[in-house]
Amino acid sequence: MSVQKVIITGANGMLAHALKETIGSNFDLIALTEKELDITNSEDVLDTMRDIRPDVLVNTAAYTYVDKAEQEQTLARLVNGTAVGYIAKACNITNTRVIHISSDYIFDGEKKGDYTENDEPNPVSVYGISKLIGERELTKHTDNYVIIRSQWLYGDHGSNFAETIISLAEKKDELKVVDDQYGSPTYTMDLAQVIKLIIQRNDIKKDIFNFSNEGVVSWFGFAKDIFRIMGVEIKLIPVDSSSYPRPAKRPHNSALDKTKIKKALGLDIRPWYDALYEYMKKTGRI
Repeated sequence: MSVQKVIITGANGMLAHALKETIGSNFDLIALTEKELDITNSEDVLDTMRDIRPDVLVNTAAYTYVDKAEQEQTLARLVNGTAVGYIAKACNITNTRVIHISSDYIFDGEKKGDYTENDEPNPVSVYGISKLIGERELTKHTDNYVIIRSQWLYGDHGSNFAETIISLAEKKDELKVVDDQYGSPTYTMDLAQVIKLIIQRNDIKKDIFNFSNEGVVSWFGFAKDIFRIMGVEIKLIPVDSSSYPRPAKRPHNSALDKTKIKKALGLDIRPWYDALYEYMKKTGRI
């Protein structure tokens, strides 16, 4: 059996780094940076796909500035939305399966329980709208796709909540952290392992899955456990979202139900706290 050829877009990103570490030795891997593949250029995308003809493309390229997107609506919609359509069209021509990373921000956060893959999206921010456009562009132009909706990503080689809060603690004696937004912190290495499993399962396509680490917590609770693991004493003050206004509205509850992906892949997903502990150990914090 020949080794599958896999393209990763957005090669400099946090998830792409985790993917390179996780799947690099298992596949013929081509990781392309924004300069090597501009996904917003339809001709560039098509030429690249025709030249490489990969079996799978994992799209980790994204516009991730949630607040900035409120002002840069055109750019956010182009990168997260229209460009995904370019990828889908090109991959449909080369018979390439697309694994696309989407977001919990496609939901409004008003649901009392965990969101399933069948719940109706209703984004409340430009970023969320742009990610939903990307999902719809993908499903419109190819049937050979897998969408993974994830949330609260953290890991090496990127800006994320864990690194931000640790950095702030080095400069301040107390921190105010939002305590009325709930979700599941997701370690990029765990998401990368799931993507690896999906790449190996050629029978999985035309499908949508939720994935995050197990357990639900607020940003305040997440911050509290970051410092608990590190053994750092700092005063944390829980506040409502209204006390910390941001340009983009966030969903209050974006917890994701993972029953479907656990059944499809036979997954035993570890709790977010265990994954966070491993990350802290890996980065030399403990």
